[in-house]
Amino acid sequence: MKKSFIVTLTIFAFAGLIAFTLFRNKKKIEANKVVVDRSIIPVSVATAKAQLLPFDGKVSLPASLELSNEATIAVGIQGKIQKLTIDIGSRVAKGQIVGTLDNRLKSITLKTNELTLAKLEKDYARNNDLYKGNAGTELSVVNAKYDVENTRLQIEQVKQQIEDGNIISPISGVVTARKLVAGEFVSPGTVIATVTDDVHLKTVVFVNEKDVYQLRLGQTAKVSSDVFPNKSFSGQIKFISPKGDENHNYRVELLLNTNVLRAGTYVMVDFDLGRKATLLQIPKLALAEGTKNPFVYVVEGNTVVLRKITVGREIGENIEVISGLVAGEEVVTSGQINLTNGSKITKTTNQ
Repeated sequence: MKKSFIVTLTIFAFAGLIAFTLFRNKKKIEANKVVVDRSIIPVSVATAKAQLLPFDGKVSLPASLELSNEATIAVGIQGKIQKLTIDIGSRVAKGQIVGTLDNRLKSITLKTNELTLAKLEKDYARNNDLYKGNAGTELSVVNAKYDVENTRLQIEQVKQQIEDGNIISPISGVVTARKLVAGEFVSPGTVIATVTDDVHLKTVVFVNEKDVYQLRLGQTAKVSSDVFPNKSFSGQIKFISPKGDENHNYRVELLLNTNVLRAGTYVMVDFDLGRKATLLQIPKLALAEGTKNPFVYVVEGNTVVLRKITVGREIGENIEVISGLVAGEEVVTSGQINLTNGSKITKTTNQ
């Protein structure tokens, strides 16, 4: 009896200990779930002031070089490749014959038709003479002439087929891919190789509406690359889009003639607009989400206010502010990721 009482008491004590432990853990978990109000915690930020700064009339825009011309070498008729003189890396000229299809049967047909034509021309001459001497009929002359003309057309057709059997490069450049070799059978339109024009390159920039009206077709621009820091290249405007995008920027394409630079190289394109001015500018770093959604955090005392702005030219590390700010207002240039409208801040440095 006494032993049973002790066991029961032990069980109740153990159960009580478990309940106490669970209760204490529950309070800890609920305490951890309490949302901490971080709006009262100041965010450390760097700031800069909107300033009226000189603009020298020169616009520098980033871009990458692209291929301006790439073409495929294909065949127009079916047949077996008899000869192919190109490989990857081969340099070819526009109109160069780089291979041929097997035209032996067509050459035999051509010789046969030429022999037939020689005989038919003699027959035509004889029938014509007989007709003039009243010894032949007009029908014989007409038929003989028809046979001559028909055979001549057949000869021209075979010659064209033989010419179509030549594999010709449509542009000048370097062979960058070859899919077939001599001995393979091809159908009309089969691509044999790819030729890339590595001399004529193009680059595309997007110019703000304030500047695009100063550009003209044929106008030149300076193109530079960090790959060749001591060299500059000349690009010529070949296309200006008649329509701007949602950010009021216009696509402008420039053509470069160079055997130094390669497609894919990062470059800077410099336009000299010839118009100097004083513009309101802020560091591009102040734009919290870039130029597609331009807004900044403006400092008001020890807090910030989110403000939409309208931006214009990119001028080096700065960007022009068209509306939304006035000179002297202070904007956040780093730490925006931790900010919301009304956040408290502490300033670390002023740019």
